[in-house]
Order: sequence, then structure tokens, then C-alpha cells
Amino acid sequence: MCQLCPAGVPRPDFGIRIPERLHPAADRIGENLLSWAAEFGLATDAAARARLDAAGFHLAAARSLPDARQDDVELFAQWVVWLFHLDDEQDEGPMGRDAAIVRETYASITSIVEGQPAPATAPPSVTALADLWPRTARGMSAPWRRRILQHIHDHRDAFLTQIAHRQGGTVATPEEYPALRRNDNAMFMYDLVEVVYRTEIPPDLAATESWTELCAASSDIIAWTNDVVSLPREAALGETTNYVIVLQRATGCDELTALEQVQAQITRRLRALDDAERAFHTERALAASRALPADTRSPAARAHLDQRDPDRLAPVVRAVRDMPGAHLAWMFTSGRHR
Repeated sequence: MCQLCPAGVPRPDFGIRIPERLHPAADRIGENLLSWAAEFGLATDAAARARLDAAGFHLAAARSLPDARQDDVELFAQWVVWLFHLDDEQDEGPMGRDAAIVRETYASITSIVEGQPAPATAPPSVTALADLWPRTARGMSAPWRRRILQHIHDHRDAFLTQIAHRQGGTVATPEEYPALRRNDNAMFMYDLVEVVYRTEIPPDLAATESWTELCAASSDIIAWTNDVVSLPREAALGETTNYVIVLQRATGCDELTALEQVQAQITRRLRALDDAERAFHTERALAASRALPADTRSPAARAHLDQRDPDRLAPVVRAVRDMPGAHLAWMFTSGRHR
């Protein structure tokens, strides 16, 4: 692992394994992604399309989901573009300074998730979601829909908290920051992995501490490595939603010391990711044997076991486990981080 330094953060590997496999249709996924973004107003001119192309969001999806169906990887990549469009609206547009716009936007998002059409005057972030949502939710259960909606609301609340910090001239505390950054990092993207592999985590397993921690640790690693890589740009812009800056402000330490502290936290979360994966497999095995119908050959018993089949759940677990490495590989090639 290379040494972190304050003068132009180099390319640290953070001790994260980068998945070697890339979806064989990655280039075609990228072409289709550009067309979709242009159709729904997320890349409306040549400059925006060039910026989107340079970002290479399709490569993040293709490395995270190398063995999924092409159309499902395209759907995930479209969600990634939609998410970063919202992020850019927060960073560069009025949404980042106006809580009322955030609430109005997310009220429309909630309406779409609850089955309502997009308003006629809706912005691209809403009309694009109106295209995404029916294709995403098809076949997913009511508990899954409630779960993803809660994660979308958590994302909204993270936006609102960041606006409050900007307006008040305050910075999140080191105690507040991990949960704030996790919700800002969009936990609903982990719900979408189930859609991609057409394999829903059963509600009893989705509610376990091990599944929650598996997704949280994966998200934390992605968010905090992103904080390190994007530090020079965010510090220049005065952005304070960054773990390094949070620690500097709270402790008065220099940048290098804060970088080392963030690296230590990333290492800790990598261990937590491993622990959570092992714990989830244990809980899955226990859940498979728990509450089985008396007739183990009945359709109900077969459904119970099929939902908890390790081979069936393995691609979802593996994708969650591999997402930090896929994201790290993407950051070092994406035009967003140059």
C-alpha cells in the first residue's frame, strides 16, 4: 500500500482487492447508457455527454456485476447515473443550498415509488426515475419496496443535514459523520443488487444485523476511500462532507495525520466486512432450518429453502462484498476524479 500524503493524494490501494472480472458487454452497456441519459435529460448537450462518457459509470457497474444479464447491469448503471445526477445537483445547483427543493424533489420521488406518475413539469431527476422504477420494482415484494423507500428517505435526510451544516457554517462531528456519509452514499444501491440478480434477500435475513453490517461496511469503505481520493478537489471547493476534513476540524490535526486516521478506519471496516459476510452465511444457514413446515416436501417448504439457498444468494453477497474494489478501480480511471 502506498503512503498517503497531503500533496496530491496518490493512488493507494487501501488493502482492497479489486475484482478482475469485467462484464463482457461493458462497452455496449456504456453506449446504451449514454443514449438513455440523453433521452431522459440527464445529458442534454455534447459537453454533458462527453462528461458522462468520461465518467465511465458503466465500468463501475460492469466490474461490480460481471456475471449478471446485460439488461440488468444496464438498469443498475442507469441508477448510478441518476444518483450522480442528484449528487451534482447538490454540489453545483440550487438543491445544495435550498432544503425546500430537496423536499419537493424527494416528495416526487416518493410518489413515483408509491406508484404515482411523474408530474408534467418534473425535472429530469424525477422523469428519469419514472422510467427506472417500474422496471426495477417489477416482481419485488412489498417488504423490499418499503426497505428501498426507507433508504431513499435516508438519502434525502442526509442531503438536508448537509444543507443545515452549510447554512450554519458547521461541520459534522466524527461521531455523526459515518452514519451521515453512509446515507449520503445511497444505501438503496445495495437493494438494487437484489434486482440485478433477481434474487431478493428474504425479509428475515434482510433484517439481520449481519446483512445490515455487510452493506454498511461495504458502503463505508466506498465512501471513505472516495473521501481520500477526492480530498484535493473537495478541499479546494470548501466542501466539508469529507472524513479527512471532519477529523482535521474536530482534532486540529494536520492533513497527513487525518489521512492516516481515515486509513485506519478503512482497515477496520475491511475486517468488519469479512466478519459480517461470515456471520451472514451462519445466519442464513440457521434461517434455512428454522420454521420449516412440518412437511419438508411441501411447496411451502421448498420455497422457504429456495429463498435461503446459498447458491441462490451467493451472487448478491459477492457483489456487495466486491463493490468497494470495483468502486476503487472505477475511481482511478474515471474522469470525475482527474
